[in-house]
Amino acid sequence: MPPEDECPSWDTDCDGISNAVETNDANSYLNLDPDTPDDNPSIAHGNPCDGWLENALNLPNEGTGYKHYLGIDTIDHDDWGVLHLINMIEGAGRDWYNDIFYSVRMGVGDLSWGNQYTQQFGGYWWPHDCHQNGLEVDMRYVRNDGIWGSLNVYTQPSLYDQDATVRLMNFLYWNGDVVEIIVSRYAWVGGEVITVDTTTEHDDHFHVRIEDPDGTGN
Repeated sequence: MPPEDECPSWDTDCDGISNAVETNDANSYLNLDPDTPDDNPSIAHGNPCDGWLENALNLPNEGTGYKHYLGIDTIDHDDWGVLHLINMIEGAGRDWYNDIFYSVRMGVGDLSWGNQYTQQFGGYWWPHDCHQNGLEVDMRYVRNDGIWGSLNVYTQPSLYDQDATVRLMNFLYWNGDVVEIIVSRYAWVGGEVITVDTTTEHDDHFHVRIEDPDGTGN
């Protein structure tokens, strides 16, 4: 094992914020420095379905083991969160890349809404009931054909890799304080914090929510 004071290659100043996040142009408004330890600036206010995000961090558009897909959104519009959410995604991506199930990168969808120029983050400015305060992310189910792309587990069941999707969910658990995962009724996964959606909303992605790192009530 490396010495305790040796920083990982992805966080060379050991401040818990990855070099990729600190040098991401969308985060330039926070004046983060990859050579100097920075405090975590992000704060989730309210709750995921009625809240907002202070000093949000933008997830780099792609990294080790993952790639962000846009859907109908524009670049750096739908990928803002608290540090704990960003770290969960990046950490799961590194684990996913090093795992035997890895074939293509994780597909990362919506986090929370944001605008680096107005410095407004979260809230009801886009068509989501929740995803309001940087504690949630949508993820693609894993395909079994080695293609990085969308998958609907209801309309394309033959392309669904259940084992790899469960493995991916485990990496998210291990890298973050996950309190809920919402899946389609056709996804066939287990877990204590799994919620099954009987509508069609989660047929093409699953939804992950983490615990508020600084507690509720602010």
